[in-house]
Amino acid sequence: MEFDEMKKIWDAQNNQPLYVIDEKALHNRIQSKMNGQLRLTNMSEWSVILNYLGAGGILLGLNSFKPGANLFMYLEAAWMFAIVVYIVISRIHRIKASRQFDRSIHGDLDHAISLAGYRMRLSRIIYWNLLPMGAIMIFSGWEAGKLIKASAVILVSYALAFYVGRKEHRASKSRKRELQVLKEKLETGN
Repeated sequence: MEFDEMKKIWDAQNNQPLYVIDEKALHNRIQSKMNGQLRLTNMSEWSVILNYLGAGGILLGLNSFKPGANLFMYLEAAWMFAIVVYIVISRIHRIKASRQFDRSIHGDLDHAISLAGYRMRLSRIIYWNLLPMGAIMIFSGWEAGKLIKASAVILVSYALAFYVGRKEHRASKSRKRELQVLKEKLETGN
């Protein structure tokens, strides 16, 4: 069957041209991607906030009740609390900025791209934050005289966190690129 004949049959069955984009379906798909990015972003923020608050609190608690308090443990807890403050401030700015996007196909797509970029920055911050935190923990083990045991545990746990952080960053980067390609296609009409 020739293409023109197929097109006529299609048009007759659906009363729609063959090359019409279903804008409602496209908008629903974009909203689904945006909501997915929003859900992942919220989970990432809250997991970092709760983990760092919990770990910092444990460090403070253990160090406070132990004879011969370790200065580096206090420094590590303070570093974690500072990161929590930074993440909370970033979260507030992100939520305020999200109100600027209109509720159209392009607005929702721009919002999804913005969320993917934010998640990339968040994962990069957490990823590179492991270096100073690891150094502080090694100094803490050195001061406590448990350098070999502490260094081995820190090295393994931070290497694992580094690996997971890198995978998260790559996944965010590919999601953002996918959304940017969709935006380019919509803008060029291809």
